[in-house]
Amino acid sequence: MCFRIITVKNALLVMTLALSVLASAQTESTLYTFKETTSFWPQGALLEDSAGNLYGTTRAGGTYGVGTAFKMAPPAVSGGAWTLTTLYNFVPYGSGGYVPVSDLIMDSTGAFYGTTYSGGDPVCSCGVVYKLIPPATSGGAWTEQALYAFTGNNSDGRLPAAATLAMNAQGVLYGVTVRGGTWDSGVLYQLAPATGGTYTESVLYSFGDLADASTPNGPLTIDSSGALYGVTSLGGTFNNGTVYKFVPASNGLLATESLLFSFKAGSRSGSTPSGSLLFDSSGNLYGVTNDGGSGNDDGVVYKLTPARATWTQTILYIFSKASGSHPVGGLTWNPTNGALYGTTSSQNGKTTGDGSVFKLLPPTVLGGAWTESTLFQFTYATVGGFPTGTITRDPNTGTLYGTAINGGVTGCDLFCGTVWQIVNP
Repeated sequence: MCFRIITVKNALLVMTLALSVLASAQTESTLYTFKETTSFWPQGALLEDSAGNLYGTTRAGGTYGVGTAFKMAPPAVSGGAWTLTTLYNFVPYGSGGYVPVSDLIMDSTGAFYGTTYSGGDPVCSCGVVYKLIPPATSGGAWTEQALYAFTGNNSDGRLPAAATLAMNAQGVLYGVTVRGGTWDSGVLYQLAPATGGTYTESVLYSFGDLADASTPNGPLTIDSSGALYGVTSLGGTFNNGTVYKFVPASNGLLATESLLFSFKAGSRSGSTPSGSLLFDSSGNLYGVTNDGGSGNDDGVVYKLTPARATWTQTILYIFSKASGSHPVGGLTWNPTNGALYGTTSSQNGKTTGDGSVFKLLPPTVLGGAWTESTLFQFTYATVGGFPTGTITRDPNTGTLYGTAINGGVTGCDLFCGTVWQIVNP
């Protein structure tokens, strides 16, 4: 009798543990599938507000076929559907830009800022920095203000990188372009607000001189001193990309640019860095490379530790085709346990080859190895493929949100793309 009671208790314990595991297991779901008849090709990260709404852009579709800005509202009741609303249809003529490529940022008034790949200057059509102003009354129309149109002339930049703008406490915007500048290898620019809502653009730095950084392709990260950090896909000692630092001029001191690290082709260091950089509380930087790390050039996750000259690199993980490869969008923190989240864009990944969402857990002992796990593997024709943006993590629930630029539904001739979430990652 006693033996049977113990057995029942053990069985109940096992059942409880199993239910607990099931309840906490991560689950992926598609929140929205874009269509050819509305808008399609979402690119980049999603912006979440305090109410849980998500905001983003599409490169194509909309009223004029050249992209939209959209809002995703969470369901009003548990288990309900998310609702997509188009906030703005970009226009392929006039002074505004079209084909939005950057993530959105929001100011205290609820206005959005971003960049477009085309439009603006009628001769160059080199892209613009824009502001989307919310309506004065509920249900009204959003309006676009072109803050600056790139020209590519006189060392100006052209073709803004598909990367988030940075904004400091004074409302100054910073960004990078892929081309333009003195050597046509891209520039770092600022837009300073002036009276009346106008902005003044200044090219702070032209990339590409000799072994300098070249072709910036990621967003800028600002530290507490106002210094800017970013990555380039080319340039450096080995012409395989760099991590750089730019200190704006202040207090009579000249602006300075320096290379923190040069990547090497065909080595463990990785090559062609991309996406955002993350700082930890000790001042270390974390990022990804699209290539290098192994003989198959599958990419790496790396850490850079401050040093007097160039920084010291530590490889946290080397990707392989078995686990997904070629990360693009950078990394996202989980401050609770130190985990890093990211996406791979590979067409040669595990099972289906349409990209994946991965998780990296820090070692439990000093000097140990980071542990990688695949949270989700995309299937092109059903849940989308080729995720390229940085993952957005809800700070309250821990839920991950992101976009896949292609796929999502069988029969979508243009492979329209999706918005997805992962619960309990």
